[in-house]
Amino acid sequence: LDPQPFDAVFSKGEHAAAYSGFEGVAQDGSGLAEWLRTRSVDAVDVVGIATDHCVRATAVDAAREGFQTTVRLELTAGVALASTEAALTQMRESGCVLVGAPIVRA
Repeated sequence: LDPQPFDAVFSKGEHAAAYSGFEGVAQDGSGLAEWLRTRSVDAVDVVGIATDHCVRATAVDAAREGFQTTVRLELTAGVALASTEAALTQMRESGCVLVGAPIVRA
């Protein structure tokens, strides 16, 4: 991935398992929540793989951090039906807005 078109890259999981993008840090050591707040961001859209793991963790953490959080389900893919359904419930209960239909790759 060429990082040139991005303002920042937040690396996670280098030395320990990590699911949430909010566990990552930029090269300057800043975390994602801090970086977004310093740029007056108050809403985020979450997409990615896997709906039932990284997407869920990132979305729940975003909502917990106070960001208006939308999950674009048409741009996510779940690993398994049961865990994806549980993730959707947890995201809704956390205050995330879910848009689109979930995709599950089994």
